[in-house]
Amino acid sequence: MSTTELADIEPTKKVSWHHGNLREEMLQRGLTLLEVRGASDLSLREVARLAGVSQTAPTHHFGDKEGLLAALATEGFHALMTDRMSALKDGMTKERRLRVIMRVYVEFALKRPELFHLMFGPRIADKRKYPELMEASAGSFQFLSNTISEFMADHSESGRPPRFSAIAVWSGMHGLATLLADRESGLCQVPDEMIDDVCTGVTNLLLGGLKLPHVEAETPATRGGSRKK
Repeated sequence: MSTTELADIEPTKKVSWHHGNLREEMLQRGLTLLEVRGASDLSLREVARLAGVSQTAPTHHFGDKEGLLAALATEGFHALMTDRMSALKDGMTKERRLRVIMRVYVEFALKRPELFHLMFGPRIADKRKYPELMEASAGSFQFLSNTISEFMADHSESGRPPRFSAIAVWSGMHGLATLLADRESGLCQVPDEMIDDVCTGVTNLLLGGLKLPHVEAETPATRGGSRKK
């Protein structure tokens, strides 16, 4: 979004806010600013101005800028979950459900790249300081893990631990999502017209791999080597 578009964001008229409504308004304004400016240039002052409240209001609700960013990241996980649930339909097979939530993950990164980077990147130094963020993040992973466990129930012959399967799928989709979210940097090698094919191809590789027999990880001992001391 350009500077002109930022200027077009209308500040909220000053009203008497209910406590919860004010926090929600500031979060929505913060999410808009995040996609315009990025996390580094987002300011509490600008959020307050757009929400039509005093400059001290964001501090009262979020503490400091990192507190606001943590709240925005939490909202991001909630939004991702909402997108997933909206995309799932009754009657879908287990595999189709898994494919859908994997694709939604990538689409979320494409649609809201700055929020995606905030949710998973290093901008919030220690996410453990924010219990609501940790809970939302864990819930997102657990949803993926549960969906994979349902899928793997039909492929128990692979002998692969469920948590391993969840981490493997997440790693693959997260890597692709991160590449695509960074495509404006010029480093992404996936042109827009190939996004659908690449997403489908990566999904096929990941799900195909889950169906293969589990192979124990190699160690220096099993490779016949030795650890350096």
